[in-house]
Amino acid sequence: MRILVLYTELAAYILSSFKSFLDSNTGAEMLIVHYPINAEAPFEFKSLNNANLTTYQADKTTIINEEINRFKPEIILCSGWGNTFYLKVVKQYHGSAKTVLCFDNRWNGSLKQRLLASTSKFNFLKTFKYCWVAGNPQAVYAKKLGFKSENIYTGLYTADNDLFQFIGKEKLKLKGVYPKKIICVARYIPQKDLPTLWKAFINVNTKFDNRWHLDCFGNGILFENIIENVNIKHHGFVQPSDMSSYLLESGFFVLPSLSEPWGVVVQEMALSALPMILSNSIGAATEFLDATNGFSFEAGNQEDLEKQLSILMDKTDEQLWEMAQNSWENGMKHKKEDWVKTMLEIYNNNKNVWN
Repeated sequence: MRILVLYTELAAYILSSFKSFLDSNTGAEMLIVHYPINAEAPFEFKSLNNANLTTYQADKTTIINEEINRFKPEIILCSGWGNTFYLKVVKQYHGSAKTVLCFDNRWNGSLKQRLLASTSKFNFLKTFKYCWVAGNPQAVYAKKLGFKSENIYTGLYTADNDLFQFIGKEKLKLKGVYPKKIICVARYIPQKDLPTLWKAFINVNTKFDNRWHLDCFGNGILFENIIENVNIKHHGFVQPSDMSSYLLESGFFVLPSLSEPWGVVVQEMALSALPMILSNSIGAATEFLDATNGFSFEAGNQEDLEKQLSILMDKTDEQLWEMAQNSWENGMKHKKEDWVKTMLEIYNNNKNVWN
């Protein structure tokens, strides 16, 4: 089984899914073409058995295409539709490989999306047979694009449960005094709206005698504009594999994003047994947040965020431990094994590629 992956920015979690698939399917091979590593999220990647990684460069497409032709893919996973070279590669294998469009965009009914939906039969549906998306909100978009329900798969992104579920297990063994520490893991870029979190936290914490602390992890163009406070610590970017000690000391997770199509970090934090407060613009909340493990607030609304922070910070230790348990259980809804199963389902779905 030869799988070509045409990807944008690689992250540790997606490589973890690739590794699980390759480790459990002897004879499977992957060729992964990906964008250069983003300096804002410089993930360190371990080599994968039976996989070759090639960095996409606009002036190297001829060489990359030759490598793809030598590989002779049977399945192609294409990340989105923004890279014209990727789309040309997919069209090149029209009819000879199973082609899968992968994305995390949610349907919002914008003019651009409606135009894409109205023209999909002339491009997407002539190029891709299957669609693999992050979750149910994205599946709605896939249907709008004209993909048949039986050819739409969810669960494209999954956290590294081998890493995070055990952090959660260890945390739940602790009990006792609940940690008075909030954690936020997000890039320091405008759409994450971190200043709203910082200001809301400072205001609310004063009502609780400044007993709580906020730890922020991430990097980006706004790092030079951080709000300094004795109870806020900015750690910069930390590799996921080095996060366990911080997560064990944390009480709950907050993500204030103005726009977040999915957000794998939500599942990572759920698996780490952290109650959470998420803005209502985060796609992954549909799967991993409910009334038993946290709260939602209106994106960009500092007053609403302060209200939810106050509610959670006012909970008893017993209530917070119960919410932590519920978060862990929610995080376990989706595993890397499910990703492997879906990949096999696509491979085995119809002998005739274009039935």
